[in-house]
Amino acid sequence: MKFLSPRILGIIGIIGAPWMFIDFVNNGLYEHFMLTPISGMRNFIFMAGWICSVIGLYKLGAEGNKRLARTILIIQLVLLLLAAIWSIMVMIAPNSPSKIFYALNFSWPLGGCFMVATGLVILLAKKLKGWKRFAPLLAGLWFPQTILIYAFTQNSVLLLMLSGIYSTIAFSLLGLAVATETDRSLITKAAAYKS
Repeated sequence: MKFLSPRILGIIGIIGAPWMFIDFVNNGLYEHFMLTPISGMRNFIFMAGWICSVIGLYKLGAEGNKRLARTILIIQLVLLLLAAIWSIMVMIAPNSPSKIFYALNFSWPLGGCFMVATGLVILLAKKLKGWKRFAPLLAGLWFPQTILIYAFTQNSVLLLMLSGIYSTIAFSLLGLAVATETDRSLITKAAAYKS
C-alpha cells in the first residue's frame, strides 16, 4: 500500500463516513434492521473508509513508537477487516445461517468499542497536533454513545438520527485529520521506525 498516501487514505475515509447513516435511514436499527445486499454494500463502504483512516493513522505514526501502541492499531485493523468480511458476506448472503457469519457480526461492536483504546493511544502519543489528536477518540466514542442512547430511548428515531449524524461527523473528522496532516517529519519518522 505504498502508493496510498495518508492524504488519499483520509479522503477515502471522508467518502466512507456518511454511508452508515445512509444505511440507518434506509434500514433502521436493531430490531428494525433488515439485512440486504445493498445494506452490506453500504456497510462495506463505511468500513472501507474507516479502515483507510486507521491505515493512514498508522502510516503517519500517530500511535507513537511504543510496541503496545502499534499492537493496538494492528488489532483495530484486524477487527475492522473482520467486519468488512462480514459486510461482504451480507452482500452475498444477507441472512446466512452460518456460524462464521454470526461470529463475524460481533467484529462490528468489538471494532467500535476497541476504537476507544485506539483513540486514547493516539491522544496520549501526542504525535498529531491540535484538534487532530482528538479525532480518533471522537470516532471511537461513536459506538459507546449509540449503546448509551439506546439504553435510554429503546430504538427511537432520536437514536437513529443522533447515531447516524454523530458517525458521519466523527468519521469525517477522522478522515480529515489524516488527509490534512502536513507534518512530513512525522511521516518520515514513522516510515523509518516501521521498516
